[in-house]
Amino acid sequence: MEMNEKLLSLVADIYDAALDDSRWSATLGSIVNLAGGQSGGLVRIGPAGEPVISHAVGVDPAYIQSYIETYEPFDPSRAVLHAPVGQIQTIRDWIDVDEFRSTLFYNEWTRPQGLEDAANILLDKSTDGISRLSIMKAGGPVDRRMYQVISHLTPHVQRAMLVRQKLQQQDAFETTSVRTLDALRTAVLLLDAEGRITHFNASARDMLDAAEILRSVHGRLVTSDLNADRVLRQALAATVLGDRAMTSASISLHLTARDGSHYVGHLLPLTAGRRQRFGASYDACAVLFVSKAALDTSVAPDLIRKLFKLTPTELRVFLSIVEIGGVPDVARSMGIAETTIKTHLARIFIKTGTKRQADLVRLVAAFTSPIKV
Repeated sequence: MEMNEKLLSLVADIYDAALDDSRWSATLGSIVNLAGGQSGGLVRIGPAGEPVISHAVGVDPAYIQSYIETYEPFDPSRAVLHAPVGQIQTIRDWIDVDEFRSTLFYNEWTRPQGLEDAANILLDKSTDGISRLSIMKAGGPVDRRMYQVISHLTPHVQRAMLVRQKLQQQDAFETTSVRTLDALRTAVLLLDAEGRITHFNASARDMLDAAEILRSVHGRLVTSDLNADRVLRQALAATVLGDRAMTSASISLHLTARDGSHYVGHLLPLTAGRRQRFGASYDACAVLFVSKAALDTSVAPDLIRKLFKLTPTELRVFLSIVEIGGVPDVARSMGIAETTIKTHLARIFIKTGTKRQADLVRLVAAFTSPIKV
């Protein structure tokens, strides 16, 4: 195979490695061989100093360990971190040959391996981290052939590092997004125009498994409420057809489960503004949020009690009003006279700055965490 063909083949390998880190060792070995080197190293350091990609070929693991633990501060090629990005630098660019051969680094680390020189390239340097490639040579200095091969490949390795960096950022964003969605109490489902589910969070999975309000039939979302199901289909179709009334605003749905409990759904089209980019990532045209039409009073009470300085009895009355309703029902439930309930309620109104029972319901809703605990 001629040199040009070998270079083209290796360029393809470099971009393959950008998509699969496990390919870097073999690709780095091919770069070293084609350049006529003895060993090589590829390092990618993230913004926090963490190694993102770190590969070495042709170097005994014991020498790698001693370099990290002892000799790295004495390596003159560290100066590449201050060199222009993409420029090939050799040992001779930083230190005289005779002076280099008198150093501890040369005599204890480089010379025992038979190495004489190295081509070093700073591939990338930014707030997102640094990338560095080193090809080490035995038997003499970096020659014209090695320089030409590395010059040809350097731009491609740089782009490969950039591609990998972007992919890792995307992976990190998607991982964080998935974890955030899974922490929500509200069920979140991404739907395409046919009602097929393209993604869902943990709460939605639980709801689908229960099959009381939502079900997946061959990957297609079906609700137990026929009227809501019809409205949902129409809304999804309208988002694709470009109905302006359906492409920006949220659409509310009232859903009734098989056991008679009530749920509230909000369908938000992903066909306008920045939503389009999010939806395109999942082949979705809309996101459906579904939550039970009930207040969760298990999270807020302690915070409400401390903030509004409620007594234990006042807190019990407060929560009973929210959960049960009117004064007569609360009085029967607690076994307390209605007049006593009214007295406590009047104090609660004063302490919380509210005037009606409905205000107390809204207050609890405002303090309820949307995150599972």
